[in-house]
Amino acid sequence: MDRKTKWMVLAAVLLVTMVTLAWAAAPTEPPYTGVIRNFTKHDVSFYSENSQGIIVVPAQSWREYVVWHEDFDLIGYVQGDPYFCQKIQVMPGQFSFKCKSYDFMAIIGEEAPTAVEGLG
Repeated sequence: MDRKTKWMVLAAVLLVTMVTLAWAAAPTEPPYTGVIRNFTKHDVSFYSENSQGIIVVPAQSWREYVVWHEDFDLIGYVQGDPYFCQKIQVMPGQFSFKCKSYDFMAIIGEEAPTAVEGLG
């Protein structure tokens, strides 16, 4: 083999090794799904951990939020400025919402009062 071919083989071996190591270092824990509830009059934006996109939780609404870590900081933004920050500890299946079990729940603003039965 000539020198150029040896370098190409070495480069291919290094590439395969790097891909294998990156695959082995991928997260092994399952994704955790939680709920972000927004009781404010503002739409609050969060960076999506799994897609690098942005998730918007509309005012007076909620969204599911998927993470890969058991402990994380949840930071929400309103018009580009930090508005909400909470340290989240995942507890698999401990939160019930809309007849489904979730791993964590974050509440923005004060929770709306529940209706008294019989009064609407």
